[in-house]
Amino acid sequence: MVYKPNQSPATVSEIHKRPRPPFPMLSATPPIKSSKKTKRMSGHGGELLEKLDGGIPQRHSLAGQVVEIIQAGIQKRTWQEWLPAERVLAESLHVSRSTLRAALAQLEKMGMVRAQRPHGTKILGTRKAAKKTAKKSHIVALLTPNPITMLRPKIALIIDELRGQLAECGYRLHTFHGGQYFTPGANSRLQRLVAEHPHDCWVLTLVPDEVKKWFRDQNIPCVVSGTCDPDIGLPFVDLDYYALCRHAAGQMTGLGHKRIVFITENSTKAGDLESERGFVDGIAAASDSQARGQIMHHNNTRRSVMKVLDRLRARDDRPTAMLVAHPHFYILVQTYLHELGLRVPGDISLMCRDDDTFLDYTRPVPTRYSFDSAAFARRLFKLIMQTVDGAPILKHRLRIMPDYQKGATLVAPNSP
Repeated sequence: MVYKPNQSPATVSEIHKRPRPPFPMLSATPPIKSSKKTKRMSGHGGELLEKLDGGIPQRHSLAGQVVEIIQAGIQKRTWQEWLPAERVLAESLHVSRSTLRAALAQLEKMGMVRAQRPHGTKILGTRKAAKKTAKKSHIVALLTPNPITMLRPKIALIIDELRGQLAECGYRLHTFHGGQYFTPGANSRLQRLVAEHPHDCWVLTLVPDEVKKWFRDQNIPCVVSGTCDPDIGLPFVDLDYYALCRHAAGQMTGLGHKRIVFITENSTKAGDLESERGFVDGIAAASDSQARGQIMHHNNTRRSVMKVLDRLRARDDRPTAMLVAHPHFYILVQTYLHELGLRVPGDISLMCRDDDTFLDYTRPVPTRYSFDSAAFARRLFKLIMQTVDGAPILKHRLRIMPDYQKGATLVAPNSP
């Protein structure tokens, strides 16, 4: 289930078919059990049903029924620390928000909850006690800045493979996204997110180090899909970007390229930093002492990438080969070079650090590094299951070396 807290489920998209509501349907008039001996009596107010052997049955208010259901949910640890947002809870119970507020007011008088605006409704009790009685939900959560529809196809395919592998073991995968969890001062929003939606394990994908540190400091079971800094220490699965970029630099210098540029995002992500370090070390290890490498950063926009290319084109010592991170930017670089009148690979050679399915449909076919999405998902799945089961994780850092795909965009440079 993909959704954001405090939003109407009308904006919710689901990874799986929406499950049945976890709460019973409420009705304003509970059914009355039949009795062997009943008679219909008339009075000034109309007709009423009287049980001869038990008196008149009591009619519970709708708010009272909500109180009983929420109280049972709290006792069963359906939620930990916080109740869901009013809109989410009201629609789950199929009642109006005014009815829900009346029930919450009654629960607050009973000492079971406390309203803490603007954060929400806090469940009274210790975190330690909640953890002792918490049961596995058989649900894994995935947190990412953007919705799946905006992710690279290769990443979306990994998530889909992971979902299938989890389903085979009886687990569901919920995905959460939103920029509000990755801005400065987002700790309270993260706290609300994990409290309202307890899961057996969280998968952190494309998230900054600050978010990884928060999950670590809160002792929330989680793994990282991507590279994690050793100082943070969370288990992760990712490609070996250091070895990949070192190998790419060696391929270019080995063909005789002396002026090489690595075009990448201006990023603090561990995988991107490992890429830069591998590229620099690969150039330094070249047998040709005249080989030079340069890293050119962009701001993750089309315009900033084109500005980088304009600056390189204006130089007297133009590069003869370029390594480009991210398949979409590789397509932009190749097509913009063509617009500038530069042929690939006739005038300049290109390599793509990353792979995606659509690259097979470009001409010339890019030289790049590819990996099996299903194999990546299997590694991630095993790490998740170890975390869920509380088993010791012997290898926290799982790095996969992708396969070198020799395309048609990397050739020896033209003679000067």
